[in-house]
Amino acid sequence: MIASSDRLEDLLLEPREDLNCEIKNWLNLRESNEDKATLAKAILAIANHGGGFVILGLVEVDLGIIEADGRPASFNDYSQDLINGIVQNYSDPPFHCAVHFVANPAGALFPIIRIPGSHRVPIRARRSGPNGNTIQNHAIYIRKPGPRSESPQSAQEWDELLARCLLNRRDEMLAQIRDLLSGAVPQVETPESPDAFTKWIATNFDRWKALVETLPADVGPRMNHGYYSIAYEIIGERKLISPAQFPGLLQASVVRQTGWPPFLFPTRDGIKPYQIDGAVECWLGGDSQTPPQDRDAAHSDFWRIHPDGFGFLIRGFQEDDMEREQIKPATVFDVTLPVWRIGETLMQARHLACNLFNGPTSIRFSVTYEGLAGRSLVSINKNRSIWEGRVARQNAIVLPTHIDTQAIDSNLPEIIHPLLSPLYLLFDFFELPMQLVATELSKMKAGKF
Repeated sequence: MIASSDRLEDLLLEPREDLNCEIKNWLNLRESNEDKATLAKAILAIANHGGGFVILGLVEVDLGIIEADGRPASFNDYSQDLINGIVQNYSDPPFHCAVHFVANPAGALFPIIRIPGSHRVPIRARRSGPNGNTIQNHAIYIRKPGPRSESPQSAQEWDELLARCLLNRRDEMLAQIRDLLSGAVPQVETPESPDAFTKWIATNFDRWKALVETLPADVGPRMNHGYYSIAYEIIGERKLISPAQFPGLLQASVVRQTGWPPFLFPTRDGIKPYQIDGAVECWLGGDSQTPPQDRDAAHSDFWRIHPDGFGFLIRGFQEDDMEREQIKPATVFDVTLPVWRIGETLMQARHLACNLFNGPTSIRFSVTYEGLAGRSLVSINKNRSIWEGRVARQNAIVLPTHIDTQAIDSNLPEIIHPLLSPLYLLFDFFELPMQLVATELSKMKAGKF
């Protein structure tokens, strides 16, 4: 897994508020009890939503999200101990948050609070704010569209909160069972003849190649060192959804387990999605506000989603943008990144299936890795032991599967392990451990970078 600072930096590349991420200005957490209560309310709501982030020092204006006035001379008032003291005072049961100081592209540091999810019970407030304002004693807060942090009011909101807690209990139980047993999820039968899914993949590759041909030869968005692409088709009974509703459903389907999620839906001019040939398309590599030579492959995504349930994403290797860690492009392949990236995308596909289709669905899913030859299998942040010298000789591989959508929540490790195992075998027969897959997916769901 790439070091946490690299993933958290993604939050500052295109800052925005959503259900997983709250923007706050420079709160006075040392002296202002009102500011402490404001932060506590946001943290409790995000914890009940399943985890996420609070970014301090930003403010939203008409032109977008920018740095707030009043940058402090030091970050002593945003220490992890101070912020966790606030959490302990306001939350029941208490939990621990991690605080990171992360630089934006201009080099300015901002505190980012990483709030864990996977809570087995709803988190409630154990006290009120000053004068009974901002946060109420014994209240439970959740994230709502807007986004805003409020108490659940409807039966549906309570049901979603309690279902999330029950799901976390189930995941904990399944994780314990996986320590003893290993299984596999049966694949759905897939047609052998070329069909709309095959044509969808080819069409999107052609579309992406036409876009990058307009760029200079050696820039990051061309992904000259390699990339991975993901395509899927959701099969089931489609809902009746108007074209105007479709973008909102795509935004609601984004799974933000990390700072740079698959199918990111930006709102800034120059990179925001648009409609073409009946699909919604987004090309971050064509950012009109950033020179091509300043764009890296890992943040130059091209994606398309069609209302019929087709999705396509292509992204460069994050390992090829780590020269500051003295890692040369096209030389390494991180052992944990594929597990996280494919896990996130399968979860996004499941969310989209729920938003676009009625009843049971299945998902045809295909992953292609290109540019593998000559790369060594490594653990970049040194949290996994790997024998040195495991090098891939084959340059590309295609990994297909076809699964029941309903199996993704409870059987994600059993889906990903057989899907990705052939990829790892290319590195001198490295056998992907099932325990690695289960552990990394558990970290991903809990937001433990």
